[in-house]
Formats: sequence, C-alpha cells, structure tokens
Amino acid sequence: MAAYVGGASALVVALAATVVVVTACRLAHGADHLLHDVAAGAFCAAYVGLPAGCAALLTSPSDGPWRIVACLATVVASDIGGYAAGVLSGGRHKLAPNVSPGKSWEGFAGSTVTCVVVAGTLMAWTLHAAVWQGVLLGLAVVCTATVGDLGESLLKRDIGIKDMGNLLPGHGGIMDRLDSVLCTVPVAWLLITVFVPPP
Repeated sequence: MAAYVGGASALVVALAATVVVVTACRLAHGADHLLHDVAAGAFCAAYVGLPAGCAALLTSPSDGPWRIVACLATVVASDIGGYAAGVLSGGRHKLAPNVSPGKSWEGFAGSTVTCVVVAGTLMAWTLHAAVWQGVLLGLAVVCTATVGDLGESLLKRDIGIKDMGNLLPGHGGIMDRLDSVLCTVPVAWLLITVFVPPP
C-alpha cells in the first residue's frame, strides 16, 4: 500500500519501519539470539515485502497493467522455455546439481531464448520501447528468475524441508511458484522504469 500510494521512497520507509517494529517486538522477549531473530524478520520483509512493493510500483502508472504483463509474462516464459528445452534435450549438462538437480544448461539456454523473444516483443508492442531494451530486460529476467529458483532450492535445503507448504501439492508449495517472480520484480521494475519513464 505504501509503495502504491507514496512511490519508491514510501516503500523504503515502510520496509525500514517493519524492521524497527520487528526489532522492538523481539526485544520484549529478551536478548538471547536477538541478532539471529531480527535478521530472520528483516529477511522475510525484504524477501516478500520488497518485491510486492515493487509490483505495486509497476502497477501505479497509467500503463501499469502492461508493465506487469511484460514482467510476469517474461518470468513465465523463462519457466516454460527452460522446462521445454531441458526435457527436449535430455538436460545432460547440469547447472547446479548440488542445489537443484533438475536444472540444466540446456534449460537455461531455452529460458534465455524465450525471455528475450517475449520481453522484446512485449516491450516494443505494449510499452513502445526499443526492441533492444526488451532484449536487455529478457536477459536480466532469465538471470534473476534462475537465481530466485536456485535460491529457493538452497533455502529449502538449508532448512531441511522438501516443500515450502501444502497449498499446492506436488509443486513444492506456493513459494516454489513465486521464487522466480520475487527475485525478478525489483529488477524488472527498475529496468522498465528507466526504459519507459512513467507518463
């Protein structure tokens, strides 16, 4: 809400205020493991709240729906392109076998191609940006989406769990559907705002 109403500066203030409130609430229960608990609270606020705020920043201009479409469609293209290329090629060259055994360099190549095509097309067609700007957005998204996906897998391994929840059985939980989006939205907001200043 703060980001949508007040812009980027309000988002930063809201994030800082959240960390202050988390710290104050935690101090009421003593100093044992204080730093650990405050860091965990700040991480949760930054990991979910910051991307959600950046999504609100994407929607606030008059052409906001198209900005969201360009961002989310490119993230979806990364998942679809990576999956298709990985399956069709057999995924023989593993990208990060110790973190996510299903990820392959062939899948990453497929993700790259689909991200570049989708972002280049949508940025030029809906937001009237240059095609090269869409290509740069696509290249950035394939990197952030992959990092988000691998980061989520690494987080689950560190915690020692297989799924982040039971809401979507067989999908690893709702966070497995959002991991790429969470990592991508802040970068997409920044690039789209630079390439297409809000009207």
